Amino acid sequence: MVALAIYAVKRGELLSEEEKQSIGAPKCSGCLGELSKEGLVEAKRAITAAMRYIKTYHGPSRTWFAYQDSLSEGCARLMTIISELPVSQQTAELLIEMLLRLDKKLSWGGVDDSDGTVGGFIEGVVIMLQEFVKLDPSCVKTFKKLRGRETSFGWEEPLVAMLDKQ
Repeated sequence: MVALAIYAVKRGELLSEEEKQSIGAPKCSGCLGELSKEGLVEAKRAITAAMRYIKTYHGPSRTWFAYQDSLSEGCARLMTIISELPVSQQTAELLIEMLLRLDKKLSWGGVDDSDGTVGGFIEGVVIMLQEFVKLDPSCVKTFKKLRGRETSFGWEEPLVAMLDKQ
């Protein structure tokens, strides 16, 4: 049934190599550059749409697995979006804002990340931001927003340490 659904959605076309790939963690694009004004707006819109899958859980235990699937779907969508971003201060700022939004959802928003899906995604983005700094050292300036802030699981610490080394 899944194959038939994919066939119908693709209207009989073959899947591209990109569509066959599964992204396990966010990946740095390795391309330096900034997004255009329209590109930035579109990236923010896509991130906001994907974040809707990472939501509060208020259901009975029998629906918990469906909820976890929603978290996984949201993180997978976010991975695809951010893995295509160019490396720049502009996009590093966008990623920091996204991480802070996710942290707020985990800390105060009622998101039940018992299986660590969102936490693992956050760790992957932190590693990605460290790669950003290797490619464009000016990206470290965006970490100032994290100084003096406590986050869930202390994910900000390696980024602030990079800022302090500078």
